[in-house]
Amino acid sequence: MRNVLVILFIAFCTLISTGCGTESEGSQGNAEAPVPLLPTSGDYSFRRYIEEKGHTDYRVLYRQVDDSDIVEVRTIVDLEAAQSSSDISETSNFYEETKNGIYGYIVLSEEFPSEWTAEDIKKFPKTKIIAYPLEASNTWTERIEDFDLEISYHIREVDAEIKTPAKTFKDCIIIDFEEKDKEGNTIRKGNSAFAPNVGWIRHEVEDEVLKDVHKLVKINER
Repeated sequence: MRNVLVILFIAFCTLISTGCGTESEGSQGNAEAPVPLLPTSGDYSFRRYIEEKGHTDYRVLYRQVDDSDIVEVRTIVDLEAAQSSSDISETSNFYEETKNGIYGYIVLSEEFPSEWTAEDIKKFPKTKIIAYPLEASNTWTERIEDFDLEISYHIREVDAEIKTPAKTFKDCIIIDFEEKDKEGNTIRKGNSAFAPNVGWIRHEVEDEVLKDVHKLVKINER
């Protein structure tokens, strides 16, 4: 079976898909982007809720890829605890921070190496998931040609206070998104919360059938 790893912001908590946010100066409407925003290390536990009826626990690990500015984010699921029939227990997502924002790599491959190098990752295209300058009301649209998708993003807040089961984070970024197919039909929409130098701490997605919520429940180590 062909394994396809899609690295998108909206898929992080499936991503996919990750302790206190650093303070940033400026008002909500015009804030400077902290340097850097993207963490290079971290070990977190998340819980995924589906329609508030069931849940799955998983870990998210951050590490910097050797000799690069790319950050690998590994999602590890305990398949026995999740009672899953799938043989996939681990996925890797890749992100890179530049002066223009944070990008996620769209990795499509028949096989995946046990250890990714920067050379492996940079062969794939990438898409912007957080845009700089970091300002509330900033919007942008990304087209994912391989999947005939269009994803629209909107920065709702840049200094939000977000409460999670793990702790309360300040100076968080909340980004709304909407995913559409090539006919313009909305497939799903939601929002993600990002704590500077910590990572994604909450993720909510709604489609025609389900509401999917991911929350940080424990900080294991930094």
